[in-house]
Amino acid sequence: MTELLLLAGAAFPVSLAALWLLGAVSSRRHALEDQVRPVECHFLFRGDTLVDHDAGDFLAGCGSDPDRGDWDRLRDWLGFRFPDLPPSPAALMPGEVLRFHSHLAEDYAYLDARASSRGAVRLRLCEDPTPSAAQLNQIRRSLHAADAALQVMRAAPYPAWISDEAGVTVWENTAATALPDTSKARMIAKLSPSPDAGETVTRRVSVPVCGAGEMEPWFDVTVERKPDCLLVFATDVSALVAAENAQQGFVSTLGKTFADLPTGLAVFDRAKTLATFNPALIDLTGLPVEFLSTRPEIVTFFDMLRDRQVMPEPKNYASWRSQINEMVSAAHGGHYREMWSLVNGQSYRVTGRPHPDGAVAFLFEDITVAISETRQHRGELALRDALMDHVDAGIAVLSRDRRVLFCNRTFRTDLELSADALLAEMSLSDVMQACEARFPDSDLWSDITRRITSNAVRDPVTESISLNDPGAHLDLQLAPLGQGRVMLSLHRRATDVAARERQHTG
Repeated sequence: MTELLLLAGAAFPVSLAALWLLGAVSSRRHALEDQVRPVECHFLFRGDTLVDHDAGDFLAGCGSDPDRGDWDRLRDWLGFRFPDLPPSPAALMPGEVLRFHSHLAEDYAYLDARASSRGAVRLRLCEDPTPSAAQLNQIRRSLHAADAALQVMRAAPYPAWISDEAGVTVWENTAATALPDTSKARMIAKLSPSPDAGETVTRRVSVPVCGAGEMEPWFDVTVERKPDCLLVFATDVSALVAAENAQQGFVSTLGKTFADLPTGLAVFDRAKTLATFNPALIDLTGLPVEFLSTRPEIVTFFDMLRDRQVMPEPKNYASWRSQINEMVSAAHGGHYREMWSLVNGQSYRVTGRPHPDGAVAFLFEDITVAISETRQHRGELALRDALMDHVDAGIAVLSRDRRVLFCNRTFRTDLELSADALLAEMSLSDVMQACEARFPDSDLWSDITRRITSNAVRDPVTESISLNDPGAHLDLQLAPLGQGRVMLSLHRRATDVAARERQHTG
């Protein structure tokens, strides 16, 4: 009996230990089973109304739009993973169980939907088992990066938002909240037709404002279509549009200003295309309005001028484009200025001038009449010189600043001046020195110098001096010509001329 009691006493602790061990193992097995058991949450609908769920506060992400039912808001909450969920609980047949799998990569979650005969619908969202620590860290890391990107988008200075297929805004950044929903809808409507899936469309649109007299804002709107939404980005370009309108107004005003000028104007922008021209350019070049209205490139423009013989023929056709480029480069520097003599006898003066922002302008002036008058004037001057060279008297004309404007051949011969002497560089002092050397009389030439420099020659003055040759005399005359100019005339007497002729003829 004693041995039995001892044996029972020894077995009791062992039994307790065994029972504890079995309980611990069982508890750990249940814990492991709980770990691998899928995470679930449930939703109960009656009609379109959510009557019960165990999703906690996460449903706050569904929004609280009073115009939308609970089913629509839940579809928005789950739609990025389960876009196939029916648009209405009525689409589910009683007793039918539908399983929807997530459309995201490496996402094994699924959603079961069951409808009862009483109109109730139960949804069961099943997630993967609890991930490992490394997986959780990667998930949080991705969420952290996404949150940083989201903060950047929220703080972006231009409006950006996401619209669903019905045009309802499901997300927007801070700048987009300042735009009325009607303005956003109008922007998207003006992009009609809507872009196809994966396509991106950009257009410039205006948005009406309520206030009278306010400038209508303009936006460059970019829309990218995703499978279930539209990504919309809007950039306010009102200032740019205003600047462009001002520029167009300035160009229009400039065109009206130059419309009545006889000078042809062609302005090429920084892309070297014709930006503006005036009617005089058409009259001078004969280029068709249709051709100029197509905004030809600068090389094409000058090619057409060459074809119509409105510019001199290039000496080397192989380097024609190089010549045009050199012409444009010279115009950019403000150094291009040429006279074109055309085959029809006309003469054009072409000037190149730089304009702001890399533009360049060419001015075409018809100087045919001026050239003709210049040639006629030069012919008259040549005739005058030829006539004056046949006069026996030596004649010189002095300017207001006492420079030699003109002298004939007899004057140069009598004073023994070089035929190629630069008359414009000869002063009164040079002439008087030559007279003193050829016809010595210091008192006479000093008096003439005084009279001319003091502007005392108001009437013709005649003087006569005897030459070294017997019987030879020189008549000197000063005569005012107006505007401060004075004519000096030296004339030998006839007896002296005859003596010289006898001497030369022998």
